[in-house]
Amino acid sequence: MGLLWGSVYSLLCVETVFLTLLLLPLISTQVWCRVFASLSFLYNWLDRLLSITWYFWVLFGLLSVLFASTLKEMWKYEKVRQDHKEGEYGVDGLTREQDKTNLFRSQRNVYIVGLTLFLALVIKRVLALILTLGNLRNEHAELKKKVQAQDDKKDN
Repeated sequence: MGLLWGSVYSLLCVETVFLTLLLLPLISTQVWCRVFASLSFLYNWLDRLLSITWYFWVLFGLLSVLFASTLKEMWKYEKVRQDHKEGEYGVDGLTREQDKTNLFRSQRNVYIVGLTLFLALVIKRVLALILTLGNLRNEHAELKKKVQAQDDKKDN
């Protein structure tokens, strides 16, 4: 694997571990909400300074272009393999094995980049849902306190 595919695969592994941690039932969403709330000032500062959100969408765009490129490459190797199967002239075993190897590598790259692209969107959505859940829980607790305070005033 080259440097590009090694980095895409590393990103896939990091995304998988992070999503697994987010979805573990041992760590409740309340804990994640507190963690993200404590890190929100850092995120806001970095977003103002470096535009982290912009970098996410640039990364997403690059992965999309890479995905389209790998699909094109896979279709090319499928066509070459099909042409060698249907060709008038027989091809030797080494060429058939090379076709299989090229097709396997291109399919592997499609799966790696496609899954990385998909998990980036899933993580973005899961984080948004966890943060929304945390905000709703805080609002619910505040409203519950207000209702309790109003009930206490009525009882007095």
